[in-house]
Amino acid sequence: MRATPQQGHLPQWMAQHQNLPVNQQERLLRSEPGFNRLNPTEQQRAVQQLHQMNQMPEPQRERRLARAENIERLSPADRMRVNQSAQQLRGLAPDRQTMVRRAFRDLRGVPVDQRDTMINSARYGSAFSPEERGILSNLLRVEPYEAPR
Repeated sequence: MRATPQQGHLPQWMAQHQNLPVNQQERLLRSEPGFNRLNPTEQQRAVQQLHQMNQMPEPQRERRLARAENIERLSPADRMRVNQSAQQLRGLAPDRQTMVRRAFRDLRGVPVDQRDTMINSARYGSAFSPEERGILSNLLRVEPYEAPR
């Protein structure tokens, strides 16, 4: 839902419209300024994301909205680094992807101000290459803190 509600901040847009039926939310999304400037593929993707958001459990939806808000705050160069890291992650060997994803899930439970210290620790330094630690660092920049359960 990038190019439309994001300009008005996705979390606020979702909060404002959360009590509406999804078909009304979709109608409002389609009437957002800028929606019609998206190409048809991006329009369809935005509508699909809206439906996905409405089907998520509340904690998952809140985390996704917080991540979207964090992405909005990034400079274009930082946003590009996060996107490149996501692509690099997909390019890793399957076993390395699994390890990096597991570390990412673990590090979500580390307070934001302590994540870089953890990534640069001996534990992560011996388990992950500098490229993999860079991927983790970039992706975690936009990931909200998730308290351990």
